[in-house]
Formats: sequence, C-alpha cells, structure tokens
Amino acid sequence: MRRFWKSVGVKEVDGTYHITLDGRSMKTPDGRQIAIPSNKKVLALLVAGEWEGQDKLLKSYSLPLTSVVVRSVDGLADEATRRGVIDNLLRYLHTDSVCYYQDYPESFVKMQDTHWRPLIDWLKEAYDMDVKTTHGIMSVKQPEDVVAKCRAVLEAMDNVELAAFEKAVLTSKSFIIALALVKRRINVDAAAKAARLEVLHQIDRWGEVEDSHDVDREELRRQLGSVACTLLS
Repeated sequence: MRRFWKSVGVKEVDGTYHITLDGRSMKTPDGRQIAIPSNKKVLALLVAGEWEGQDKLLKSYSLPLTSVVVRSVDGLADEATRRGVIDNLLRYLHTDSVCYYQDYPESFVKMQDTHWRPLIDWLKEAYDMDVKTTHGIMSVKQPEDVVAKCRAVLEAMDNVELAAFEKAVLTSKSFIIALALVKRRINVDAAAKAARLEVLHQIDRWGEVEDSHDVDREELRRQLGSVACTLLS
C-alpha cells in the first residue's frame, strides 16, 4: 500500500483517543473504530508517530504498536474470543523454560540464578504463587491454584494490556517473562536476555554468528520494546 495521507493526528472522542489520517478516524481491518483508552495518551501519540513515519510505501513491520491496538479491538472485543485467548496463553505456563533448570555447566547455572530464579521469587512475593520448577527432563504441570491465580491476573487486564501480554508471550515463548515485563518487574533488556538465555550461553562459549544471533537479538528487543511502549501512560 502506498501512503495516501498527508497528515496524521490524535483527537479525543467520547473519552478515547482516535488516530486520524487527513482528519478521518482510522478503523481496523474489520471495520471497527480504533479507540485508544483515555489513560493511554502516550500510546495514542506513539501510534500516530508510526503512521507519520511511513514513507511512500506502507511497511507493516514498522507498525508494532498499531498491531497491538488493532489486536485489542478486533481480536479481544468479543468475550468468548477473549476467554479463548486467555486459555491458550495459560498453556505456556506448563512449558515455560523459566521452570526448567539445568544442573550443569556451572556457568549456565549461574545465568539461571541471575535471570530466572528472581522471576520465580517475584511470583511468590507478588501473587503468592508456588510455581513448580524441575531439574529433570520430564514436563512439569503447574498446580491448579497457580493456573487459577494466573487466570485471575489475565482476566483483570484490559484489552490493550492483554494484547500486549499476548505479544510478549508469543515473542519470548514464556508466560513468566512476559508477565514480568508487562507488570514492569523487569525491563526490555532483562526480558530479552531471560528469553534467550541458552543462546547467550552458547554465544559466551562459541561466539556470536553474524547475521543470525545479532539479527534475532534485535528483532526480539524490537518486539518486546513495542510491548513496553504499549503500556506507557
């Protein structure tokens, strides 16, 4: 798609923020109005900035915040769909790499203690969750009370926060890292390191593969950074 608009704006409409192109409020692909909650003015300005920054051709990959907002409107407005999304995200609890520890080598054990162990401790302190961890290869099924508490946390999120959390989970492949990022327990850099801890350990031992490890790192940081920006108020 070519850029067809000359100006981008933000206007208040019925207690929400609309993004406008040449004065007309933007809509989602499903035809719904893009209405950003009034407590997320920074997000509205950042979304407008994404559209202002488009050159002659529209580049969808350069609209990460817009994608989260559209997901919150088109994908989560229906209550049944929202419940299904929450159910799917909760499945990541049982396969979360943060819960699977290795006893060797010592260098990797130290990395786990630095980047993963504090997240398990935080869940206990903040949400009274006794998350199961293992040092074996057998899968771990989290207790029902942990799943129930995680469900309650997700159900309390508004659609924008839930859409951002979903993106963080799919990007990091970790429920726990995503929750820590969305709840501002860790920053983007810490989340990115925790999400690729095994890769970082390999790089420490064997070196970084150019145009592979570095590209993956920056893409991960870009996606998680968009999550963090979505939650600015």
